[in-house]
Parts: sequence; C-alpha cells; structure tokens
Amino acid sequence: MIIDRDARVVPPRYPDRGTRALMGDALGKADQSDLLASFLWMQEGRIGRKAHSELESERDLLLRDLKSLQEFKADPEFQGLSWECTRAELDAVFDAATEVTAEEIARLEEILRASGEALEDLLRFPDGNPAPRFTPGSNSSPLNTVVACRDQIKPLKRRRSALIADLTTKFDRLDDLDSRRMEFSWSEESHTPEHMLHLDSTEFEILVSRLASRDGMTVLRDRGGPGDLGADGIFRTPDNRIVVAQCKQTKTLPGRAIGSEPVQRFNGTARQEHHADIAVMITNATFSEPARAFAGKHGIHLIDAKQLKNWATWGDSFYEVIGVAAPSPADGATGRPSELP
Repeated sequence: MIIDRDARVVPPRYPDRGTRALMGDALGKADQSDLLASFLWMQEGRIGRKAHSELESERDLLLRDLKSLQEFKADPEFQGLSWECTRAELDAVFDAATEVTAEEIARLEEILRASGEALEDLLRFPDGNPAPRFTPGSNSSPLNTVVACRDQIKPLKRRRSALIADLTTKFDRLDDLDSRRMEFSWSEESHTPEHMLHLDSTEFEILVSRLASRDGMTVLRDRGGPGDLGADGIFRTPDNRIVVAQCKQTKTLPGRAIGSEPVQRFNGTARQEHHADIAVMITNATFSEPARAFAGKHGIHLIDAKQLKNWATWGDSFYEVIGVAAPSPADGATGRPSELP
C-alpha cells in the first residue's frame, strides 16, 4: 500500500523501530476488504457502546425512581399532607409501585448482562483477519444482540410512563378520600374506636344497624337476642339484597383474635336460616388467619377493627369496606329503618 503523506489520514510516526516494522508489514499486506472490515468493526463498536450506554442510563433512572418511592413513603408529609386518614392506602400504593419498579430493574439487569456479554465479544478484535465476520450474507455480528437488547427500552419507557400516570391518578383519588374522611371524622356521625370500646354488646349491634341505615339500607333487625340464630343485624339494600350481620365486640384492644369456629357457626345459619345474599361478621378486634381462610373459602365478609374504623369513624360506605358493588342511584335508597320483626 502506498502511503500518501499529504492525505487526510496517515499512519502516526512511531518512534519505536519494531512498531514501525509491524505496522508497515500489516499495511503492506492489507487490501480493500481488510480496511473495510476494520472500519466496520470500529463502527459496530461505537454503535454497540452507545446502545449499551442507553440501557445503563435507563437502569440508573429506574434506580432513582426506586429511591424516590422509598423516600416518599418515609416522608411524614408527602406532598405537604399528613394523609392521616389514608396512610395505609398510600403505603400500599407505594409498596405496589416499589415492587413493580424493582421487577423492572431486575428484568433490565438481565438485559444488561446479555448486552454486556455481546458488547465484550463485539469489541474483541478478531484474531488475524477481521474480514470473515463481514462476508456477504453474514448476520451473526454481536451488534445484533446489543441492539436487540437496546430495543427493550421503548416498551420499558411505556410501562414506566403508565406507572407514573397510574400513581398520579391514585394520589389524586387518595387526596380526595383523605379530605372526605377527615371532614366526616369531625362530624357527629363519626364513632371513634375509643367510643366503641365503651359500648356493651347490644349497643355495638345497634351502632352497626345505624351505620347500615346511614348507607341507605332498610333495617329489618337491629340487634340480636335469644333465638337469633347468629343474626345480630338484618338489613335490606336498596337493590333488595339481604345483609346478615353478626357482631363481636371487645372492650380491650387489640383483644383476642376471633377464631374460625364462630365463623363456621355463622356460615351454617347466615344463608340457610336467614337467606343472606351478603353475610358479614363485624368486630372491633381482629380475626385469626384460620378464620380469614375459612371466611374467604365460604364467601363470608369480615370487618375487623381497621375496616370498622373506615366505616364508622371515617365514613366509608359499607360497600366500599367489604368490596362489593353498591346499589345504583336508581334503586332509591331511603335510609329509613322499617318496623323491626
């Protein structure tokens, strides 16, 4: 190869004689294919490094997201609010988003490993002549793997944008809910957990009936008694569903957790004897895990101290608390109790 020293690109003047000899020998043997292959290899490395760097940047962005979520959850006044009435729901939103983000990071780390291995192979100059890598019809370049990994960024960005939009929507909803609950807690209709501790069992049953009436149900029975067959309250929703409630009041918190046996007994009468469409057990204490498992298996709704606070103290509706569909406005709730049987 003839070197034109006046061209735009010329070999450096190597001080070491041995280096000059090696470079001169290599240049003397190089043909057009060798030079093109070397150029292609260099360009592939540049493109591959850029693609891998984009993946690393996306991973770093997700790591910052994860750190922000953890900091926001730990902030006692997130967005300037105490979220006093919705802290549990807010924490659940952060926990869910943190889990999703951590899963995305783990998925991206796997993609980065595959990309890194391919990039390392790409940047390793082929022994001898690089030309065979670029023969006609060849498509086995490691760059293909790096670029395929990089292409995972676009769907990842879409998922991240969707998560941020979902978080914004949930924060707005919880902000409204927190304000609504706080306003209700200041009203005369609010009943605190401390107040409920001082009720006797009959007063507790009557309170539950009043809450049902507040939510538009017709009260058919407002307390239990001899021969009640497990029904301390019977209500009819505006869409004619029958709600049968059994109440378990405690005067000390946290109190002893209600086990599965009372739930089993209630299951034996709520539907068979009282024709319940919705069977619910209500306590200002807690339920044991076996009780929850049995209730879940047999369609018994459980309202514990936490859910009761939502219902009685913060004004959430019965339907919100147990997670069933509320009657439509066309059903015409009156909230007026009927004559007790």
